[in-house]
Amino acid sequence: MSVIGWRQWAVDGSGRLRPAWTPWSPFPDGMLMWRPDGLTKALCLRVQRDDLSSRMLGTPLPAHSRTPSESCVCGLYAWLSPQALAAATAPTWTSRPIVVGAARLGGRLVITERGYRAELGYPVAVLDPAGVVSTAYPVARYRSWDALVAEWEQPDDASPSDWRVGPYGVK
Repeated sequence: MSVIGWRQWAVDGSGRLRPAWTPWSPFPDGMLMWRPDGLTKALCLRVQRDDLSSRMLGTPLPAHSRTPSESCVCGLYAWLSPQALAAATAPTWTSRPIVVGAARLGGRLVITERGYRAELGYPVAVLDPAGVVSTAYPVARYRSWDALVAEWEQPDDASPSDWRVGPYGVK
């Protein structure tokens, strides 16, 4: 099963989509990029950078076998609805351009009252009136928020509040 989530991306100098809320610096260059050529797979940064977490917290964090894990904050993040995205504050840690859009999310999903954390995802549509997103991304590009929402908003009958979350994700 897959869902549409709504998110912000920071756009780097090459037009690549990066997490808008995760500062990139202690992580290797390609680690946090949303792939233009296929599925992006979530990594647990705590597990990937155990040496960093050990220095920051004074003790290594335990590894977990599934990403995202309910006991962690890992995963590809997205809001449940375009309304939630529109109400979100813009990131202030970066001077890079910020674009918003829709991402198809799948694999293991953790659903909260405000959004998703997913194992897999890829951008499907962006609001990019300035044309800053690389053409390597095969996404629908919109010049207006209303057009983006009209095409990608999920119908009410697909509401995640009706889903049941089991030990292996959404049922």
